[in-house]
Amino acid sequence: MIRKLVCRILLPVLLLALLPGRPAFAEAAAGESDALDYLGHELEASADHLMKTGEDVDDIYTELKWTSVADTFPAKFDLRDRGTVTPVRSQSPWGTCWSFATIAASENSILNSLGLTTDSYREKYGEELDLSEKHLAWFTTKALPALQDYPEGEYPYEASQAGEGLHFLEGTDIEPLNTGGNYFLSSASLASGIGILKEKYAPYVNSEGNAEKSGDWSLPEEDRFAVSFELKNANMLPSPASFDAEGSYVYRPEATEAIKSELLAGRAVGISFKADKSMPEKTPEEKREMLEKDLTDVTVATEEEKARYIDVRAGIVDTADLSEDELRDLIRLRLRINDMPEDSYDLAAFDRNQLVTVLMSGAFGKSYDEIVEYENQEPYMTFIGSDPVIYAQYTFEPVSSNHAVTVVGWDDTFPADSWPEDRRPPADGVWIVKNSWDTDWGNEGYFLLSYYDMSMNAIGSFEYVTTEESRQLDYLNILNYDNMPAEIISSTLFDSPVYAANLFTVQEDSVLEYISAMTGDLNTAVTASVYLLNPDAKEPTDGILLHTVTETFRFAGYHRLALNDNLLLPAGSRIAVVVLESVPVEDGTRYALINTGSLNEAGAEAYNALCQNEGKKVKRYARGIVNPGESFVSFTSGAWTDWYDAVASFQNRGNNAYVAYDNLPIKAYVYPWSQVEKIHDLSNRVPAPGGEAAVCPEDGYTLLDVAG
Repeated sequence: MIRKLVCRILLPVLLLALLPGRPAFAEAAAGESDALDYLGHELEASADHLMKTGEDVDDIYTELKWTSVADTFPAKFDLRDRGTVTPVRSQSPWGTCWSFATIAASENSILNSLGLTTDSYREKYGEELDLSEKHLAWFTTKALPALQDYPEGEYPYEASQAGEGLHFLEGTDIEPLNTGGNYFLSSASLASGIGILKEKYAPYVNSEGNAEKSGDWSLPEEDRFAVSFELKNANMLPSPASFDAEGSYVYRPEATEAIKSELLAGRAVGISFKADKSMPEKTPEEKREMLEKDLTDVTVATEEEKARYIDVRAGIVDTADLSEDELRDLIRLRLRINDMPEDSYDLAAFDRNQLVTVLMSGAFGKSYDEIVEYENQEPYMTFIGSDPVIYAQYTFEPVSSNHAVTVVGWDDTFPADSWPEDRRPPADGVWIVKNSWDTDWGNEGYFLLSYYDMSMNAIGSFEYVTTEESRQLDYLNILNYDNMPAEIISSTLFDSPVYAANLFTVQEDSVLEYISAMTGDLNTAVTASVYLLNPDAKEPTDGILLHTVTETFRFAGYHRLALNDNLLLPAGSRIAVVVLESVPVEDGTRYALINTGSLNEAGAEAYNALCQNEGKKVKRYARGIVNPGESFVSFTSGAWTDWYDAVASFQNRGNNAYVAYDNLPIKAYVYPWSQVEKIHDLSNRVPAPGGEAAVCPEDGYTLLDVAG
């Protein structure tokens, strides 16, 4: 599928997981059908877990053989000292923490790659580096439009992929910006060409220019693939919080070191964790000041009604002095203020204690039972000292994460005995964490998180292409078919080489400069080969081998490989990108096949009917579209299986019927010839294959002319 990304600068919650699929499949005398059967069995086990829990395994590395990247790490480190951390921002009024955390990590990474601070970037470009959280969140949760949304012949994408992506179950009352997510979800979107776009093109406001829930928050479809910076790597890091076969918590110091290694490299790291309700107690006057600020622009109540409501919520007026009818009226007012249905609670059936609990709760809007659970929750956040109060969190029990934030540093010396004795981490050490709840929360928007927090998961960092050349192009095209954010990202290991391939058609004269693939293990070597296909080719290697490139990637994730020789491809040419992934293990080398999946509509409905996972229901599902002739896999030399046929066989196995599978995650990045020739001296290009490639003298740009 072709994605056009417009470069505007000229200078979750679904939980995703990666299954390493141990043990490896021994193929001594096994054929293609045996290998497919093994793969189907592995996917079935993953689907079974998904249907039982609503999510897959939290940790992407069941095995972690980490090799240190530094002899020693400093006891303290803070990216703010480098001047590359952008300001704390507010995600209000939506549940877009995952997008804010992704953007915060991305802004820091881009500044680091450019060798600029926030101040020097402003001096050089005349504006802040401020990227759009709304753009990433909106288009990640909005599937590609349906064919019928456009006049015949005017669909802007590959028609065969129409409707692929995330959808909401019929009758579900949920806003696209309020669906949750994490770094794996944002990584999938970034890799497909959604984001990163400057804030000024898609600001975090509604159509009226404010951040109220009311109003139109939508973005035009033509902005879906607009970007300001191109993704290079989306790294999926291991979590320090791991669990053994019995489900008991196990701390992994190697994962802590892995996170530190990314921070030392200048890249802030996104994490998910369990945020609780706790915050330092405020005086009634402080509460009133905070509420007055929050309700300044509220228009659903008179000033007198707001004043009364604020006094009650702040504790200046005691709820004991109010009648039950007055309590009900205040709850109805709070529902209007928060743009919630007035029948959210059966107020007529509530007694006084229930009414007070709902009115004053920090979990307002949730069910009554969830509010009670929230109010009885043991706090994970501890408040240390008084000037200023230090916000320090330690989640002392295994619980699911519910919030995404950005780690910008660490302090090995922060003492464990700072926490209360009954909920104290086993040793010293904290992460320095940037939140997205504005600067009037926490320590000017920051807090500390123990290394031993038991809720940490979904950890990631990001790298971008930041050369001046990449920002002189008006747009690029991404050739890909995998547009479905996934809950299951499966990496299955085999003893013999296993090849994955995608076939693409080039729509206009273009230059192929990069390909991308997804890895699922540490230190994976990716070998990518590009073939120019014969006109009647049915398989990926039926043509001329143009180029091969190999690169090793430390972390699992989405990775972009630069070709040594860029390829000039004429309009209408068909190419194949064939990928081989080699994974080092204790007894040699294994070969990985990566594929993705998610709950389909039937799966979401079936899961909700089972109502497992403590009664929490899913509200959305994924639609993946795999067509014949797009993706292929080969387990034995020379024999290729169409992924369309493989998926059909998988879905006949048990709970696999409830999983939407997508194409193989392989992409090709092509730049229109009309754009490339503007910025390079290409007079010395030579035909390919055969002969020595010409290096253009002015800028070192190497180009092989496939057209001859």
